[in-house]
Amino acid sequence: MADDSLVRDVGRTLGGYITGQIKVAAILACLYAIGYAIAGVPFWPLLGAISGAVNVIPIVGSLIGVALTAYVVLLNDGTLWNYLGVLITFVVVQGLEGFWITPRILGHRVGLSPLYVFFAVLLGGAMFGPIGVLFAVPVLALLGVLWRHATKRRATV
Repeated sequence: MADDSLVRDVGRTLGGYITGQIKVAAILACLYAIGYAIAGVPFWPLLGAISGAVNVIPIVGSLIGVALTAYVVLLNDGTLWNYLGVLITFVVVQGLEGFWITPRILGHRVGLSPLYVFFAVLLGGAMFGPIGVLFAVPVLALLGVLWRHATKRRATV
């Protein structure tokens, strides 16, 4: 019975992580689209959606989105205001994503404090680079599930 409960909790936690990543990507897509619309970027709904979606790729995903947007602005003879708007949007959205959106949403979904999520991503990135950033939260969440089951099992013994 305990093993079934552990497997169920691990599945729920990983499912929560995936759902959380999808929510974060959707929120970022909306924020990028709003910023790009204000900056007068052509095809802003599509570029906002792409920028939000590729953000799930650690570190390089957000750079892909902003580079693609800057390239579209270049092809459409964009002004300095367009480029500045893309840069401001990128900085603001990445700041919100890194310090508030991702820690809160993923922390809630996987049952971790937003502070733990923030530090796990920092530590994972520092130790293992982009792969560490990608796996930091799910690994910490799985360790949390194992810890809760171990302490519960120890309390019943």
